[in-house]
Amino acid sequence: MNPRERLNRVITWCLTCLLVVPVCIVLMRVLNRTRIVGKQHLQGAPLPLVFASNHVTIWDDGLVDTLIFWPRVFWEYDFIPYHVPEERNFFKSPLLSWFMRRMKSIPVRRGEGLFQPAMDRIIAALKDGGCVRTFPEGTRTRNGTLGHGRPGVGRLLYETGAAVVPCFHRGLDQVLPIGSVVPRIGKRVDIVIGPPFSVDDLRALPNTKETWQKIADRLMEKIAELGRPADGG
Repeated sequence: MNPRERLNRVITWCLTCLLVVPVCIVLMRVLNRTRIVGKQHLQGAPLPLVFASNHVTIWDDGLVDTLIFWPRVFWEYDFIPYHVPEERNFFKSPLLSWFMRRMKSIPVRRGEGLFQPAMDRIIAALKDGGCVRTFPEGTRTRNGTLGHGRPGVGRLLYETGAAVVPCFHRGLDQVLPIGSVVPRIGKRVDIVIGPPFSVDDLRALPNTKETWQKIADRLMEKIAELGRPADGG
């Protein structure tokens, strides 16, 4: 590791552990009421790892991940997840671009397909033993219902053999409704995390878009199961 890479790691760790995590913990734990179930599944999951959840606000990863990746990110740099934000939304200015890159962001371009250069970077990050945060639906829901999984996440899991941890959260749309930029307070948020699982059986199938879609469909089923009330009511 050269000195520049070492410096970037220090900056990333400081921004994550000393700025973003404390601010979001205050917002979500003190100013709002957040209940977390199954955090131990993520904290004990092996690397490489894909973390996947439903998507309802533009800051889902910041509002959710800061609560559940802590405290392991404090002592394990590789557990700080790579994020895959849409480039045209989060890289609009030099300052924002600098911040996003320091937060381990790999910009993707919606509509440019499964073989855009960003996909190769994400796959490389996983093969290097990293953690990647994804939204299998590919976009935010407008009505609170789960959408269909996209084959991109299936490609990541097929070509890397990484485990995947599913998550379902409810209530973030009340904290940061679509169109809002200032979070609201006094809201209830529930985050449910499932155990890690592999898709090795599906990786025995041909490496095709159809197989990737089957993987994405299975992942969305796991996420949907977490969103169902435990008592059925």
